[in-house]
Amino acid sequence: MGNLGYLTKEGFRNLKVNKLMSVASITVLFSCLMLIGIAFMLLVNIESFISGIESENVIMVYADIEASDYEYIKLGNDLRALDNVALVENIDKETAYEEILSELDEGLRTYLSDLDENPLPDAYRVTIADMSGFDVVANEIKKLEGIERVYENSTLARQLEGIRNSVTYISLGMIALLLVVSLFIISNTIKVTMFSRRLEISIMKSVGATNSFIRWPFMIEGIIIGLVAGLLAFAAVWGIYEFALGSFTAVLSGFGAGTEINFLDYALYLVAAFVGIGIFTAVFGSATSIRKYLKERKFVELED
Repeated sequence: MGNLGYLTKEGFRNLKVNKLMSVASITVLFSCLMLIGIAFMLLVNIESFISGIESENVIMVYADIEASDYEYIKLGNDLRALDNVALVENIDKETAYEEILSELDEGLRTYLSDLDENPLPDAYRVTIADMSGFDVVANEIKKLEGIERVYENSTLARQLEGIRNSVTYISLGMIALLLVVSLFIISNTIKVTMFSRRLEISIMKSVGATNSFIRWPFMIEGIIIGLVAGLLAFAAVWGIYEFALGSFTAVLSGFGAGTEINFLDYALYLVAAFVGIGIFTAVFGSATSIRKYLKERKFVELED
């Protein structure tokens, strides 16, 4: 137990000796873990949003902006006459315009308020009775006259799936790069520490110290680096997520789909993953560097 306390104390001493390299190791590993957390929470929210909008049984039908009142009313009657339509609601362009203005910040609201003409078309919100026939109704609607465009949730879902895939690929590439950089910096941090204490290590070896005894302080150093980076990344992701959620909730709610994800629902998994990945990465980098150093020293000693 005494040896363990001594070796642990030595691990903390190593951090103090190489403050700059230790901070660099923590910073790079922190950046990597933070990116993992941000990407994960972003993907979780995209999945939730996709599921929400795919379950929405609503199709927005925008009338031709040049359509007369008669043509607009006829379009509404045609929509109501379709099979599997539960409800058709009139969304006049003035109401839609006011709703959009109320959700924008003051700058954009002022700019749009100064427009000479309302750029929005009149629209109908069509509620489908049976979701199994959603695509059939959507296709029937597209055949009607007097329509400028039809907006269905599946369109947005497909766009979001593309965004999700892009986020996944880009995040994986950046995470892989940062992990490699983290391993490199951590390995060099341990290497510098061991080099600065090479005389002390040689003396310990000469009096019979085992490799495990020598290795332990540097492993502790790696564990501390991983632990600190993991906890900092968790706190940063939590703060960034709550800030982003507060900023975008009003915008996302305008789509009427999906529910916001509570960060605390994933907090335990994230902190465990961050600390686990952080410690594993740091310890792996430390172990690699230590093994290489001890092997090289043994070779030199044999030559001498």
